[in-house]
Amino acid sequence: MNTFAVIYTYDPDQTELTSQVRPRHREFLKSLFDTGALKASGPISGGRALIVVEAESADGARELLSRDPFNEAGVISDIDVAEWTVIYGPWA
Repeated sequence: MNTFAVIYTYDPDQTELTSQVRPRHREFLKSLFDTGALKASGPISGGRALIVVEAESADGARELLSRDPFNEAGVISDIDVAEWTVIYGPWA
């Protein structure tokens, strides 16, 4: 398995919908955490979020997150996926 840093950029015009969908989004992420696929997640500045997942490939990371209720609701304007080589830390 490889580690991927995924950055969601939220659509600023969808703030109300984002708030409505957030509880289901967090339940979804909790289910990924429970399986071990999700390592960490949380908001970052600029209307974005960082999600760290393990997957076989960047496409696999995208597929893993494709069922995220935020993705399904259309509140994400951009998803950036980058393989991350962890040198130090709990996932090294």
